[in-house]
Amino acid sequence: MKERPGSSVFIAALLALVPFLLSGCGGGNDVPEPSAPTVAAQVEVSDHEDADKPKIQRAPDGTLIVVYGDAPDAARRVYDVKAAKERPARDIYAKSCKPDAVRTCDRARDWSAAVNLSRSSARSSMRADWRGDGVARDYAGDIDKPNIKASGPVLVVTWVGKYCPDGDLVTAGVQPPVQRATEYLERGGRVIPFSCVWVARSVDAGQTWAPAVQLSTGERDAIQDANAGNYSPDTKQGRVAITWQEDPQGLLLGEAEGPGDGAAGSNTSGGSDIWYVSATVNLSNNPATVEDDFVLAQPVRLTDNRSGFLAMVEGQRVIDAAGAAVPANQIEAGTVGASRANVGLDGGTAIVAYEEKKGAGEAEGKYVRYVTFPRGDPPAGAGRAGCIISDPAKNARRVRFLTQSATDAGTAGLQLAIFWREGVGGQGATADIVLRRGKGGTGAANLVPAVDARCATSDPAVAAALRNARAENMSSRASVATVADDGLRDDTQANAAENAIAHRGVLRGPDLWIGYTYTKSLARMATQETNYNFFIRKFDAATRRWELPRNVTRITDRRINVREPRILGTPKSSPAACPTGAPDDPSTTDPAQCQDTNVLYLAWGTQENVVAGGDLGLFIAASTDGGANFSAPVRLSAAAGALFDDDESAYETQLVARPDGLRFWSVFSERVLASGRTAVIYRSGRLEKN
Repeated sequence: MKERPGSSVFIAALLALVPFLLSGCGGGNDVPEPSAPTVAAQVEVSDHEDADKPKIQRAPDGTLIVVYGDAPDAARRVYDVKAAKERPARDIYAKSCKPDAVRTCDRARDWSAAVNLSRSSARSSMRADWRGDGVARDYAGDIDKPNIKASGPVLVVTWVGKYCPDGDLVTAGVQPPVQRATEYLERGGRVIPFSCVWVARSVDAGQTWAPAVQLSTGERDAIQDANAGNYSPDTKQGRVAITWQEDPQGLLLGEAEGPGDGAAGSNTSGGSDIWYVSATVNLSNNPATVEDDFVLAQPVRLTDNRSGFLAMVEGQRVIDAAGAAVPANQIEAGTVGASRANVGLDGGTAIVAYEEKKGAGEAEGKYVRYVTFPRGDPPAGAGRAGCIISDPAKNARRVRFLTQSATDAGTAGLQLAIFWREGVGGQGATADIVLRRGKGGTGAANLVPAVDARCATSDPAVAAALRNARAENMSSRASVATVADDGLRDDTQANAAENAIAHRGVLRGPDLWIGYTYTKSLARMATQETNYNFFIRKFDAATRRWELPRNVTRITDRRINVREPRILGTPKSSPAACPTGAPDDPSTTDPAQCQDTNVLYLAWGTQENVVAGGDLGLFIAASTDGGANFSAPVRLSAAAGALFDDDESAYETQLVARPDGLRFWSVFSERVLASGRTAVIYRSGRLEKN
C-alpha cells in the first residue's frame, strides 16, 4: 500500500532525504534561490496493467499528446529477450488533452479515449517455437517503445514490432511475409521473430491518426528507431527523417560486462546497417486530398557495412517462417556493424550520428561516425562511410547531438553540439563525456575541435591514422576541476577510476548546457563509498568559455544514485501569439507564448546504489537565471520506492514546457512492486519567478 504524507513511513523517508533536500541545487553564490516548482495531483492516463515507456509532446495550440505501450490482453504472451521473461504483448497507444476553460488535463476525464496506433498485439505474422518446447505457436505482434516528435500540428510516432505482414514494401498490396527469427540457445532455445519498423502520424495535433505504415520487412532484425521533423506555419509544409538499425543475424545478447543483458541493439553482427527514410508534409493542399499530407520516400540503407553473405553460421541460428534454419549464404554479412543512430534536421539537411564496431586488426571498441546530406537525397546504393569524429584509438559510443538554425544561433554561430562517451575499455568500462561544437554550420568541416578531412573512410589503415583533434572533455575530474585546471583538454584516461553516463543537453542561442551523471570512482560504488549525481556545465558561445562542472543534484546519501536525468529548455516563441519574441511588444497577444531562454528544468529518477538496484522516486528542480542557480528539488512522483518502505516506485520521466517556462507537463511510469502492475502517470506543474 502506498504511504501518503502524514504516515510515519513517509515522514521517515523524507527525513532520510533531508541532507539531499537541504543541499539545494544552487550555484554556491549569494543570489536568492529560485522558487521551487509546484505540482498538481497525479493522474493515471493508461488503461491496462502493463504500461511502458511513456512520452509526451505539446503542439503549438497547447494540445498535450501522450504515447506509451500497454498490454490490452494479459492472455496474449510474448517472450521479452532483454528482460529474460514472458510478459503480455503490448500495443502503442496515444491520448490527448487540450487545456481550456473546461479541461485542466489534471483529471483523468479530461483526456481523450486511447487510440491504438499499432493494433498488432492481437495479430501474428509468424509462428515460432518461442517457448523453447518444440512447439511452433503464433507470436503476438508485440511492440517496443514509441518515439514521438511534434513539428507544428504534425506528430510522427515510430516503433519496432513483431508484426511484419508485408514482405515486399515496393509492390502494391500486402505480399507474403519474409520475416525471420533468431534461436537464442542462452534462453532455452527460444525462437524469437525479428522486428520491423512502423510509423504512424497525425496532422491535426493528435485529434485523428492515419493508419500505421510498415517501413521494413523483418528480414533483418530492426531496433533503435529515431525520428526528427520540422514544419513552417507560414507555408504549412514540413519535413520528416527516420532512422533505425537492422541486424541480419538478429539482436545479440550482451557479454555480461555492461549494465544490461543486451538484445537492445548495441551488440551487433557484422553487416548491421543504419537505414533511413524521409517524408514530406504538405498541409496547404485541399483538405480532401489527404494522400498529399504525408508522403513517404522509399527506405534506403544509409551505411556501407554489408559486404556479402555468411560463409558459415557461428552462434545463434536464423530461422525462417517454416521453422528451418536459413542457409548461411542467404544471411547478409560484413566486417563491422553500425548501431544506435540519432537523426536530426537542419532545415533541409539531414544529420545522422551513430556508433560502429571497429574491424579486425583495429583497436578495441567502436567509432562514432557522423554524416549530413540533403534530407530527400540520401547517399545512393549501399550508403557511404560516415565521418569518424571520435578518437580512433578509443572506444566511443552513445552519441547524441543538439542543433539549431543559423538564425537561432545568431552571431555566435553555435549550430551543433555533438557528444558521446569515450574511453579505452570495452563494455562496462569507465568513460568520459566528450564533445565537439559546430560553428557556422553542421557539417563535419564545421566541427570544433576539428576532425581530419579524411574522416569519412572505411579503410582501417586510414581510420587508425586519422589526426582528429582531441574532443573537449566535459566530465574529467568533474568533482575537483578548477578554473586553472578545468579538465577540458584531459585525455579520457586522466582519471581512469571516474565514470560518466546518461549525457543530456540544451542548446539555446549562444548558450549550451551539457549534463551527465558522474561518480568519482566506479569501483567504489560497490561499497557505497561513492554514488552517481547529475553534473552540468555551461558554454557561452559569445565568450567561448565553459563554466566548471557543477553537481546540481547533490545527493549525499550514498545509498541513492541519480538515474535517467532530464534537462529541459523552453520551446521557441509562437509566431502568431509572440511574433517578436518580446512579451511586452505591442504585437504580442499572449506573453505566455514568448520564449524565456533563462528557464531550465532538471528532472531525475533515483535508484538504490546496489547491483541491479530498484527504482525509487522522481524529483524536479528549476532555474530562472540560465542555470546559475536551481531551486530546491521537489518530489515529482508520490512513489518513493522500497528503500523507504514504499511498495511503489517511479521512473523514466519525460517533460515539456510552455515557451515562458512557467508551466510544465510530465509523464512517467509508476510500478506497484508487489504485483508488478505498471501505469503511466501524468503530472503538471507551475513555476513562479522571484
